[in-house]
Amino acid sequence: RSGGDAAAPEALASSLQVEASAEGARLVLRVTNVSGAPLALVFPTGQTYDFAVREENRELWRWSAGRGFTQAVREETLAPGETRTWAETWSAPAALRGRALTAVARLASSTHPVERTSPFALP
Repeated sequence: RSGGDAAAPEALASSLQVEASAEGARLVLRVTNVSGAPLALVFPTGQTYDFAVREENRELWRWSAGRGFTQAVREETLAPGETRTWAETWSAPAALRGRALTAVARLASSTHPVERTSPFALP
């Protein structure tokens, strides 16, 4: 394994950006290694990230639903200052326009898990 496994949780900064439109939303997860050392992200499967959209406690959409992922442990290393970005687009039913929704983004790392949420509404 590379160095950085013992890094503090604050070594990874993250953000979730939601770009809402009448047709749906583009969800963008960014993670940045803000430490001064390489940061090893260990993933228990082939899945690196996931996105979901909820209305109150009801899940309306999940990017990973119905997808298969390899069952192999893998590791990715983020260099100091390096940022990785993942984005997916959700196509929303017109009936959801104007309603209060919540976007959820998750980094599926077992060593540095991240979950970010952001409220939004479709115009």
